[in-house]
Amino acid sequence: MRSAFVPASLLAKAEKRPAGVFKVIVEGSSRGVVASVRSARLADPGKAVGLKRRLVTVQGVSAELTGKQLLKLARMSGISAIMPDAPVRLAAAGLSNKQQWPYVSGVAEGWPSVANGKLPEPPTIAIVDSGIDTSRPDFAGRVIKQLTMTSLPGNSPGDGYGHGTFVAGIAAGSASGYTGSAPSAKLLSLDVMDDQGMAMTSDVIAAADWIYQNKSTYNIRVANFSLHSTAPASVFWDPLDRAVEKLWFSGVVVVAASGNYAVDGKPSGVLYAPGNDPFIITVGANDPDGSIGTKDDIAAPWSAYGYTLDGFAKPEIAAPGRYMVGPTSPAGTLALTRPASVVAPGYIQLSGTSFAAPVVAGTAAVLLALHPEWTPDQVKGALMLTAKPTPSAAPLSTGVGEVDASRALKTTNPPNPNLALNRFLIPDPTGSPTPVFDAASWGSAARSDASWGAASWGAASWGAASWGAASWGTASWGTASWGTASWGTASWGAASWGAASWGDTTYADNAASDLGQPPMLDPEQEAAAEAELGITIEPDGSIISPDLTITP
Repeated sequence: MRSAFVPASLLAKAEKRPAGVFKVIVEGSSRGVVASVRSARLADPGKAVGLKRRLVTVQGVSAELTGKQLLKLARMSGISAIMPDAPVRLAAAGLSNKQQWPYVSGVAEGWPSVANGKLPEPPTIAIVDSGIDTSRPDFAGRVIKQLTMTSLPGNSPGDGYGHGTFVAGIAAGSASGYTGSAPSAKLLSLDVMDDQGMAMTSDVIAAADWIYQNKSTYNIRVANFSLHSTAPASVFWDPLDRAVEKLWFSGVVVVAASGNYAVDGKPSGVLYAPGNDPFIITVGANDPDGSIGTKDDIAAPWSAYGYTLDGFAKPEIAAPGRYMVGPTSPAGTLALTRPASVVAPGYIQLSGTSFAAPVVAGTAAVLLALHPEWTPDQVKGALMLTAKPTPSAAPLSTGVGEVDASRALKTTNPPNPNLALNRFLIPDPTGSPTPVFDAASWGSAARSDASWGAASWGAASWGAASWGAASWGTASWGTASWGTASWGTASWGAASWGAASWGDTTYADNAASDLGQPPMLDPEQEAAAEAELGITIEPDGSIISPDLTITP
């Protein structure tokens, strides 16, 4: 005789499929429910895992039961109801996006946890760019501070260029139809550019200074730099590299674009600060090639990659960055000079590593929401360890692969990709509590021993799946990158690395001439995304998920 309430549809399914697995919520007296679930599972073993989580507010548990176990449990005393653990739909004004990139990168899987308040609050993301148009609904009052740092004339209030608004939208937009990577993260805007997308390097460094000095006040744990300087740089001397390292060593995850100066997919090197810095996360732009899977993906033909002047392979990771649609300032330079790219009022289609970087910056913020104790090295390790392979891409062009937020958010003990470099950190001679990189000592070690980084770059730390020898083994540190071309006196003398070796200007990083149609989900791609991420995509691009809580 059944004593518990069980919906007729669930009861019929359990009777029809006694060996089938059902996700349910079992209610009753809190102590009795746990014992009863365990008893039912022991009496009739099956493929179901049994007890999953205690639910204090409803005096019950979530569980996975076979049909036979469910029917047995329904007859036990102390069980008042057995209900399906059904997916919960996002709110009507929920998060949605029909573009491919949120599903290629896996960021969409976390949206239900945001919409239903299950994700802890992410830290603030600092956008060092052309400003943010706070009138846009994409940010819903989440831009907590705006600072104008540029010393150049011709800078409008808000975002006169339109680039920073787009970057912020990809990182943390929350508008229906245009949701970004971390739609609940707060944003802090540091406007370093004029209305043409140009900045003085000193202004960008001043922005880094401000972040360093105020990161605790505003809980800034991620800083996005979708820009680069205009002269080849070395970590030995470049002040912008020094500035972003200071942020990194003080606990701020720095994400930078690799640049858009490759030609026809050929190696270009990553020559400019801050993307050339070995500590930070440098992001290349992936071309999804019209699919959700990454096996056919390649780097966008203009996405910079290869070795820095110091011999480091860059970027570390790639993210979608071609034919992206995001918010912009309707009166900004980008919208006014590219009317054909405007797809809707206040939304524009753009390409560039500028827009791959914030995909990763937003993912980093969500990782830190789950693991606030993590260091930047751990965040970088989690992202790289879980990246999806891109076998069709040219070697080094996408780093270790394409960002996979879905897998990264399930990582609990990431390795440290900066392990070998960290031994060259020393106390700051000025007395600052934040260490500094002793580039001279590192340079001496690298010149004398090309395998200095084997501890963190070898298979022992990362495994063949993540770090093939072709990308990060001896090929990186052998004569190809460390020979006389890089380390001879001609290239390291005062003529090369004196005052002329770093640019006094930086530029917004977007591929100006790259035109194409934004890749949108079709039914086949929706099915592929649903299968891979375990979600259901609704017609408007919103999703429902059977697991609303991402747990550390």
